[in-house]
Amino acid sequence: MKADIEKIGALIARVAQEEMVEVFDFDLVREGPRTVIRIFLDREGGIRLGECESFSRKLGAALDVNDPMPGPYVLEVSSPGLDRRLVKPAHFTAVEGKRVKVALSEPVEGSRNFLGMLLRADEEGIELRREDRTYRLPYRLMRKANLEVSHEELFGKGKKKQ
Repeated sequence: MKADIEKIGALIARVAQEEMVEVFDFDLVREGPRTVIRIFLDREGGIRLGECESFSRKLGAALDVNDPMPGPYVLEVSSPGLDRRLVKPAHFTAVEGKRVKVALSEPVEGSRNFLGMLLRADEEGIELRREDRTYRLPYRLMRKANLEVSHEELFGKGKKKQ
């Protein structure tokens, strides 16, 4: 018996709506004898630990009642993090104007690794400015992509000691 992914997705969406959070991404993977349901939540201004806990409790109860999972499972609910993984076109669109780091499976104009400003994203790929050049990177070649957060963005400009 397989997990009913559509039913699980519908339960996740319902709980997210009740909790007023956005499901950034979710994944269902087998790890040994059990299944792991990983859910990444977000909202404007970031997600708090208490919101992840509340979501986890409500979703766990809904999964137990509706039973779309055969056998044991582990439920992991967290934030996608500052250096969030970018997978879907919507993820890229949401971070237009920010720095991203992309690793490709095949080189584009002689390079497999790019770090630069995401200018635009569409259904086929992204336009990224690195130094003084713009590159078109198709999603089909992306092995990994992450938002790149600088030290200055995290901590602001430091004040000099006097």
